[in-house]
Amino acid sequence: MKTKLITHICFLVPFILTTFNLQVFVTRLVSNVLAQIIAYGNLGLLFLGIALTLKNKGPLSKTARLWIIFYLLYYLFATLASAIHFNPANILISIIPFVYVLAFYVYLSHTENRKVFIKVAIIAFVTSGILSIHLFNINFDLDRGGIYIYKMDRSGGVYADANNTALAAIITFVLVFKMYQPQKKFFKIFKLLILAITTYGLLLTFSNTGFMVFIICLVMLNHKFFTGVRLIAGISMLPFVYLALANLNTLTADLNLVGQQRDKINNIVNIVTFNTGEVDDSGRNELVMSLINDYVFVNPFIGNGVDFAISRHAHNTIVGVWADAGIFTLVFFLFMLGRYFLGALRSPPDIRYFVLPLLFVMCVFMLSLQSVINQPYLMALFIYLGYLVDFGKDYNTE
Repeated sequence: MKTKLITHICFLVPFILTTFNLQVFVTRLVSNVLAQIIAYGNLGLLFLGIALTLKNKGPLSKTARLWIIFYLLYYLFATLASAIHFNPANILISIIPFVYVLAFYVYLSHTENRKVFIKVAIIAFVTSGILSIHLFNINFDLDRGGIYIYKMDRSGGVYADANNTALAAIITFVLVFKMYQPQKKFFKIFKLLILAITTYGLLLTFSNTGFMVFIICLVMLNHKFFTGVRLIAGISMLPFVYLALANLNTLTADLNLVGQQRDKINNIVNIVTFNTGEVDDSGRNELVMSLINDYVFVNPFIGNGVDFAISRHAHNTIVGVWADAGIFTLVFFLFMLGRYFLGALRSPPDIRYFVLPLLFVMCVFMLSLQSVINQPYLMALFIYLGYLVDFGKDYNTE
């Protein structure tokens, strides 16, 4: 019993700390030295956990194993590219997500560990989401390391980034919606309250990507509702929804939206009215096209080096893989994601409509974020989904 508890601590404490982005908080508010101690402490716990679990590991997931192959390919080509092009490569930092992949690949091989993990994940995501709302309400800006003198127009949450916070909010909503199935009325009301708070946290991000993805995820999660007459009724409502979105500026005129808040509303209006030339992408398209034209097409086969795309602030995970480690690594990366989706589609409905929304939201955000596959808590979630796809519904939902 004592060994099991130590094992859970070794894996779950690093997961929780990265979900809260504690290292960045400590760096900004306390000291960089303490933040480094936390980072090395997390890695130490993971290696200890692997040592305690490795000999008695359970059946391993073939789908989750693809991440190990991907990272090996990535480091092979990207390290070679760094050496050839003399681009700096901080291997020690970039390898951290890979360590989490290896650790949770071993830890989650046990059914009992998967049950514990998902419960802890729900609590961690919900709590970090509530903290994100609180930080916005007190006008705390993590980028600036304290209370901002001007009112912030978007919630950056515990990740100091609105889109990352939106991604975490949608993941939280899906986890609570599907994995927490209380039987008593009081706890059912509590679940609705948590979902409402999570949705509010998403709204505070004013993330266009987040809003659109959230709507699609809601449809997936409530797929049973859209049948027969209700499906026809839902389709008949689409023109009214379109009109509401097209006139969103008028409908929100009295909300006193400022800065990026109003810009994001304008973006929604421009998108639904096909006025795409006026959509503000915060310069992301120019950064991605610059990366593609100036570096990807110049070195398409082996790439430009470890974390090269991040240094160029390209804000696109998929193009970033190509820029860092070349076309062969990119092809395997896309194959791996396809394998996940195919496995989800072949799963029973209760698993399919849990895994698909999570995969969908993480993959869509790959198009606007460069930080999806280098976030340890997201990699642990990817590994969990791999086990879920391969071994079926083996978790508790009460």
